[in-house]
Amino acid sequence: MEFVYEALPQRVLFGAGRRHSLADEVRRLSGSRVFVIADTADGREIGKALADEPGFEVVAMWHEVIQHVPDSLADRARQAVAEDDADLVVSIGGGSATGLAKAIALTHAIPIIAIPTTYAGSEQTTVYGITGDRHKQTGKNPVVQPKTVIYDPELTLGLPSRVTGPSAFNALAHSVEALYAPGANPVISALGMQAVSAIQRALPTVMADPTDLDGRADLLYGAYLSGMALGATATGLHHKICHVLGGTFNLVHADAHSVILPHAVRFNAPVLPAEMAMLEHALHAGPGDAAGALWDLAVASNVPTSLVQLGLAFDDLGEAAARATAEIQVNPRPFTKSDILSLLVRAFAGDRPCLVEPGRSRP
Repeated sequence: MEFVYEALPQRVLFGAGRRHSLADEVRRLSGSRVFVIADTADGREIGKALADEPGFEVVAMWHEVIQHVPDSLADRARQAVAEDDADLVVSIGGGSATGLAKAIALTHAIPIIAIPTTYAGSEQTTVYGITGDRHKQTGKNPVVQPKTVIYDPELTLGLPSRVTGPSAFNALAHSVEALYAPGANPVISALGMQAVSAIQRALPTVMADPTDLDGRADLLYGAYLSGMALGATATGLHHKICHVLGGTFNLVHADAHSVILPHAVRFNAPVLPAEMAMLEHALHAGPGDAAGALWDLAVASNVPTSLVQLGLAFDDLGEAAARATAEIQVNPRPFTKSDILSLLVRAFAGDRPCLVEPGRSRP
């Protein structure tokens, strides 16, 4: 066995009520002028409580957050940070709030404390994304990785089911793709499959009872591990397609994951027998049916399974395929624009991916 695994440095606090440790973490990082990004009511309450703490000053409470981080929004937030002479950013919210904090850190090189309230997982990575001119530009830079992450499952109790399910699939996709993405290794595969098991176990429970705190903690734990998997590897075919659907057509990022993931797995499965066996075990799926099991989980969780549900027009599939083909740099199975278009056509229809027969070269 031979592999390389580079652990990313980060402090993590996990558990119900952990949000109350925020002030101590600000002081630990020697923050004196704190810029708070909060796009939820809970976030605003946390920000207000933080402002009453001694030893530092909350210089701004920023509430405007937009998915995919438009470059115009990033520019305004960066200007506000400069004017307020902030030296630390606290983001409280979903992936869009974390993304805006990363856009600030990218140019101002100030530390981030992230308190995720969804299951996006981006708080665990050095990846950033900013959108302009219908194109989502992503990159990696260590300066954007939050120094501290506080996971408090109590903050996810009010998350609507329409957000919970797709957001959990976003996390699930990170772990699935980390099995075969550049940088994949046995350590991350083990963490990723533990994440898949936690999400597969908890998601139907939480969708049936959104107040189940233990289930919420399991989902958040799965998202944390999935974020680690993404942070240690790289995005591939699945994520690149989702970035195109979001950046070009403004589809909700999390929703795109539950639609695309089963079909992306179906496409790659024939050349990944060992990885698919691990995924089948984590999902309790039959032989060759990892893609179908992911689709079944989406249906059981009442999350989108077709691009029609997301409002994409059939006529847009050609442009989406062309853009995605240009974005995808590495994939375990060779592909053409026609392959990506076929994948998108299947995702548009939203039918259950069929079983992949052992030894079959093309599904």
